[in-house]
Amino acid sequence: MKTNKLKVSILALVAVLAANTQAANVDIGSFATGSFTVDPGSTYGPTQSGSGLTTSTTVTAGDTFYGTFNSPQNWSSYGFSGSANTTLGLLMSVSGTNPNLFFTVTLLDSASATIESYSASTAGLSSTPSFLALTPDAGSSAGGLASDVSSFVFGWNGGGNINTTLVAIQSTVDLAAVPEPSVASLFALGTVGLVALRARRKS
Repeated sequence: MKTNKLKVSILALVAVLAANTQAANVDIGSFATGSFTVDPGSTYGPTQSGSGLTTSTTVTAGDTFYGTFNSPQNWSSYGFSGSANTTLGLLMSVSGTNPNLFFTVTLLDSASATIESYSASTAGLSSTPSFLALTPDAGSSAGGLASDVSSFVFGWNGGGNINTTLVAIQSTVDLAAVPEPSVASLFALGTVGLVALRARRKS
């Protein structure tokens, strides 16, 4: 009876751990004060705080802000062309009426070479910050290094009154497709434990 209870406990533990590691959002870049600096030459300047970058104005197509992270970022494992089981996105919110504006995001390395450009829209966003996936623009990569992300360019492709906050850049990693070593180890440990219990029971 004790053997069966232990077997059930091991299986339950492994199942719970697996269910809780299907996907994970990882902050890979913050727009908060002290982490990112907006260039004064931008078409418009979002208000920066500890919460990120807030735009509360009427924008038109072509309005753009750009700036640099305070230290180069190595994002070679997160959501770029060729990186498997990841999705790059913005942690973002929109307060008040959402005009569902399209926008483009471009990432540059320290040599100002384009790493990749992405498209998205504010559709579906609310006042609660949520993950908004970015869609890579075909053929936009120009040899920039994902291991040396330096600059971030945000441009509106439509016009309207918008009140939005960019909190961070995130990557959603599908851990079900690529299990972390710790999860794989737990599965292996559970299997070994069950085999040992079965052998002991037979003896």
